[in-house]
Amino acid sequence: MALPTRNALGSSTTLRKWYCDVDTSAVPHTIPVWVPIMGVTSFKPSLNPTWKDDSDFDGGGDKSSTATAREWGVEMKVVRKVTAALSTAYDPGQEVLRLRAESVGVANSIPVRWYEMEAGGPTVEAYSGNAGVEWSPEGGSLDDLDAVSIKLLGQGKRTAIVHPAP
Repeated sequence: MALPTRNALGSSTTLRKWYCDVDTSAVPHTIPVWVPIMGVTSFKPSLNPTWKDDSDFDGGGDKSSTATAREWGVEMKVVRKVTAALSTAYDPGQEVLRLRAESVGVANSIPVRWYEMEAGGPTVEAYSGNAGVEWSPEGGSLDDLDAVSIKLLGQGKRTAIVHPAP
């Protein structure tokens, strides 16, 4: 048996490559108006299967599992900052999420997309979907920055999209 060809790896990519945008169009499923979420300090996308035991007597004592559903989400942390143009206004993308998190039902749902954008790096991964929003201020002591944990909880299918890079 021949050994597989091995290609040398180059530079590592960094985690800070992820960009995330929210669609602020007034009517869902129209032309999207993408607004970036700025101030991201931590970003963790996930796609987790639900596993069910499908073992049977024919397995000879060896168990088996099957993925029966998938659940996706994004967890991120942001630092609350005012805009450079107006010191009394927070980042517009963050504000959209904060206001959605205060709502329930359909008003809590928002279209989102996230994609890798490391300068000089690959532009391979890009996804979108509708998500419910959780907004949790972190609190802290007087010398801490104002930070918030955000969870985007997938509603339905996460879709691979054409990368939005120019």
